[in-house]
Amino acid sequence: MKKFVTLLLPIVLLAVSSHVFSAKKIMYKWTDDKGEIHYSERAPKGYEYKKITTYVNENAVTKVAPEAAPANKPDISGKYNNWKDENCTIATQNLDMLRNTARIGVDDGDGGKRLMTDEEKQEKMDKMMTQQTKYCKKEN
Repeated sequence: MKKFVTLLLPIVLLAVSSHVFSAKKIMYKWTDDKGEIHYSERAPKGYEYKKITTYVNENAVTKVAPEAAPANKPDISGKYNNWKDENCTIATQNLDMLRNTARIGVDDGDGGKRLMTDEEKQEKMDKMMTQQTKYCKKEN
């Protein structure tokens, strides 16, 4: 009996480990109307497709090289600066309103209105000062 267990154990371990370390995966490849190739885990409807069977190791670490930036990449730095300037302006206006308005009405959560407490007002002012620090600083 001991011989049988000694022979059977490696076979069972080998069979189990093959399923642990790799799994069968079905993928589908097809080309759309624009000529672009797609891969998915589901068969596409309305397109001819090729069924691809792969064996994957779910625990494997895959290193992917970053894609090269396209040569005609648009410059969005101006949009970023405009967005930043807008946030700076809004934070400054909100802070001025909080500092210069004695009573500020807010929604009470039940469809009515109530006055903002001094603690709420201070919390909002702190938040606006943080926003100013973040968006109003000039970068060199």
